[in-house]
Amino acid sequence: MDDSPEHAIDTPIGRRAFLGLMVAGLAALFFGRELWSAITGGTSTPLGTGFRINSAGGTPKFDEATWRLTFDGLFRKPATLDYAQLKALPSVKRTRDFYCVEGWGVKNVVWTGVTMSEVMNHFDIDPAATHIVLHSGDSAAYTDDVTREEASHDDTLLAYELNGEPLPPEQGLPLRLVLPGTYGYKYVKWVVRVEAVNLGDKGYAGYWEEQGYPENAKIP
Repeated sequence: MDDSPEHAIDTPIGRRAFLGLMVAGLAALFFGRELWSAITGGTSTPLGTGFRINSAGGTPKFDEATWRLTFDGLFRKPATLDYAQLKALPSVKRTRDFYCVEGWGVKNVVWTGVTMSEVMNHFDIDPAATHIVLHSGDSAAYTDDVTREEASHDDTLLAYELNGEPLPPEQGLPLRLVLPGTYGYKYVKWVVRVEAVNLGDKGYAGYWEEQGYPENAKIP
């Protein structure tokens, strides 16, 4: 989950903080963003003022010379890319609002990167794949997933720029998932592996889902 540089929190989340996030998160999930705003009376970070940073495992260091991104699992053309090869893939820009389950949001965020649909085509995803699992390079071994349907949306991205600049380290440098229409805990940061899998009708328990958050993070 994310947030404001001037109030950056870049440490692992403890039990007390986690319980606080759970209370806020359940309220946001239950009431939705409009009613949440009315309940809080605008005391949460107003839309458009910036991100707050919450990190499960701290911010990993990025070394462009050694960083690699792996596509494997049910991709029929598995590959490992360096940063230059990643940026050589066809790129797009998408302007979307960002919402955190804690009840705050940021309007008109500009993301630049490669669409997941491009990735699925480029690396020839197997028709049997039902989900794509994103693996983070942080110390918490953070993972989460997108369904095949979610991945096919033209604004589901592997993003490497935020508002026209390379992602700041706390925002996932060099790569993060962008999944508009869902809460920010699905936006996996520091992505180092993209794994196509077949889960059948089962869901996938990512980092926050294992802490009690719902697998379906769609915003009401």
